[in-house]
Amino acid sequence: MLNRDTKPVGTFDSFEQLFQRAEERTGYWVELAKLEFTEEMLARMKERGVKKGQLAALLGVRPALVTRLVSGHNNFTIETMVRVARALDCEFRCHLQPAGAKACWIDVLKREPQRAASGWTPGQFRTIQTIRPDFDHESIPAAA
Repeated sequence: MLNRDTKPVGTFDSFEQLFQRAEERTGYWVELAKLEFTEEMLARMKERGVKKGQLAALLGVRPALVTRLVSGHNNFTIETMVRVARALDCEFRCHLQPAGAKACWIDVLKREPQRAASGWTPGQFRTIQTIRPDFDHESIPAAA
């Protein structure tokens, strides 16, 4: 296998060994970050019913740019990520996570969403599974 400089990277006995080596390289983490952002963008577009052409209009760009954004073959700038987030009625957040740690993102609504008068009551539904984070943390005082 050759790297970008066409220098031999090495031989591997397993995919596990290949991925361990890949995780040592910055390029792996860059591509993973782009993939994660692209997946979140596509999920939000689906949730809001926004097509690629509509997102292009919201961003004030040509549809070809949005096609490139959703393809995963794009080097996102923070400005582009913020513009996409705002166009999809979101806020962009970035997070530095200590190596080996797990992150748990929870979106908390400022107020309860408005419910349409549909005739159903919460008692008609049952809890399937309650998810509780499996991590311990200590409170950190926030500046006012």
